Amino acid sequence: MSFRILLTSAVALLPFVAPAVDRTKQPTPGAAPTAAFPDFKVRTLASGLRVIVIPDDRSPTVTLRLQLKAGSTVDGGSGLSGFTASLLNRGTAKLDAAAFAKAIDSIGAQLNGGASADSMSVSTSGLTKFTDRLLELFADALVNPVFPADELAKEQKRSLSSIAAGKKQPGTLAGNLMGRVIFGEHPYGKFSTEDSVKAVTRDAIVAFHKTWIVPNNASLVIVGDVEPDAIVAKVEKAFAAWESRPTPPLAPLPPPPKMSGLTVHLVDRPESVQSSIIVCQPAPARNFPDLPEVNVMNSTLGGGFSGRLFQNLREKHGYTYGSSCAFNYYAQGGYFQATADARNEVTAPAIKEILNEIGRIRTEPIPAEELELQRQYNVGNYLLSLESASRVAGRVQDIELYGLPADFYKTYATRMSAVTPDSAQKLAQKYLSTENTAIVVVGKAETVKPELEKIGKVVVYDTELNVVK
Repeated sequence: MSFRILLTSAVALLPFVAPAVDRTKQPTPGAAPTAAFPDFKVRTLASGLRVIVIPDDRSPTVTLRLQLKAGSTVDGGSGLSGFTASLLNRGTAKLDAAAFAKAIDSIGAQLNGGASADSMSVSTSGLTKFTDRLLELFADALVNPVFPADELAKEQKRSLSSIAAGKKQPGTLAGNLMGRVIFGEHPYGKFSTEDSVKAVTRDAIVAFHKTWIVPNNASLVIVGDVEPDAIVAKVEKAFAAWESRPTPPLAPLPPPPKMSGLTVHLVDRPESVQSSIIVCQPAPARNFPDLPEVNVMNSTLGGGFSGRLFQNLREKHGYTYGSSCAFNYYAQGGYFQATADARNEVTAPAIKEILNEIGRIRTEPIPAEELELQRQYNVGNYLLSLESASRVAGRVQDIELYGLPADFYKTYATRMSAVTPDSAQKLAQKYLSTENTAIVVVGKAETVKPELEKIGKVVVYDTELNVVK
């Protein structure tokens, strides 16, 4: 045995002495890591389909996400986009619903569609070795769906059951009413009703598909262990039968109502022992210039357990199990909401505390240590989200859908890291108000209304969301 080996073995036997650490002090954070948002290029096929490939060889999988500009803004809030998306995997000209489900399941994949305010999306993922079959089924669902009448009936039945259940859920009632208060007759403010669901027909879905589900109205993002040129060639082959057609111009949409003053909208639910509360107000469209920085400001106000709303309403006053807030953005507008569920007797005090916290973040700079915690939290969450192929695909498509700068997500973490107490306060003053605000409450009117009238004018609704005269 050599001297070097003996010496190494002796050293290995020495006890390890850790450096002294003062655990009473929070470690000084390092610089924010650079967000490794991938580079991407758009390839437009002859049909008009825009294809984006993001190679990622960390696992032998591939994710496909196709997005179309075909949400509630094009169906007028009728729900047609949602039904169309849900039924794409319920049978094609080649495979009935059962056979299609068996085929996609046989390769360990799923194929699902959904619709939102501004778009419709269809996504699937599976092992790279099944890429050809995955593309074949994906294209078949998009190009050749038959929308069977019996599958539509099942989907309508599910929707009607969901609507009936929602009328018994204070949170659903509050959310539906908030949409109407914020957006009025704009499609963003509409929600499904028994009448709207029953009005959906197979012919209407077929017509919607023919009009809006076309390649020149779509983008396809592919993330996974693939070679760009090879996968684009496969896409061209799989979608060879998908013909382009011009989409019709959108009809003018009604503008959201202007909010003025402090108003209270109360849904009378006599059996409630607590109230569901939403303090809400309009917010800008998705492409406004301050979104990453506003995330940090909003997180300070109500981003989870460390947010001020949670600390105030739960920890300090014991009014609720939790309270939070969020900005939600669409292509043509958005909204801010702060939420809580509070006992009947403290409904009004809880609302006042929410308004107080909104006022405080507008008038007082956030302490540096508190702001640093929120900066780290938001940057960390963002970087973690980049591990999700579907999230990355959706963000790439959002750049086009909402007209964002090409480097929007590359600078996202850096911008959140640069928020200062002064800039956060200015953002709060710019995007939050304690005056032009609506307060939506679902609760027992007999108990909570007298105190709510001290906050603002109260409009009472029944559980069908009709105004009670």
